[in-house]
Amino acid sequence: MDLYNLMKNRRSTRDFSTKDISKATLKKILKSGFLSPSGIDQKPFIYIVVDDNKIKSEIRRLCEKSDKKYFEKSNNFFKEWIKNKKITFKKDLLEDAPYLIVVAGDTTKPYWLESTWISISYILLAAENEGLATLTYTPGEFDFLYNLLDIPSDFKPVVIIPVGYAKNKIIKKADNSNAKIHYNRYNIQ
Repeated sequence: MDLYNLMKNRRSTRDFSTKDISKATLKKILKSGFLSPSGIDQKPFIYIVVDDNKIKSEIRRLCEKSDKKYFEKSNNFFKEWIKNKKITFKKDLLEDAPYLIVVAGDTTKPYWLESTWISISYILLAAENEGLATLTYTPGEFDFLYNLLDIPSDFKPVVIIPVGYAKNKIIKKADNSNAKIHYNRYNIQ
């Protein structure tokens, strides 16, 4: 698939099949993240791959606890949005997906956050290229991951990416980019 169509077709899913994916495919996806550009070529990120069911279960439990609090404190716009999307604090996907990739950035490096998110986008596109589904899941809080996964204190977790096969067909969205593109200055339409 050409790059443009790959980007156009990529969508998030919250419903994963428990069907396994090969370690070779996972490694290929992870290596693609390191092909991304980064500030002063530091590659200020690490990937922690979680496939242990006990750890995934604990991540799920702690994420659900965190998201329940976060959802309750959210503004009305967000509450209405998650209601319309049928999103709850329940996170089956954290146990259903064969792998979770926890991405953390080295906060001592310049441009660490920007560089980390660029690497995440490469991972998402590589997974799409392999016919796999993903989600950039950002729980209400990440602090529990430091102890659970032995993450060094200089690193900040920024996302959990479940990776696997989608349980259901993913619906593609229409292209509405023209409404967001402006030339020379912002134009009110």
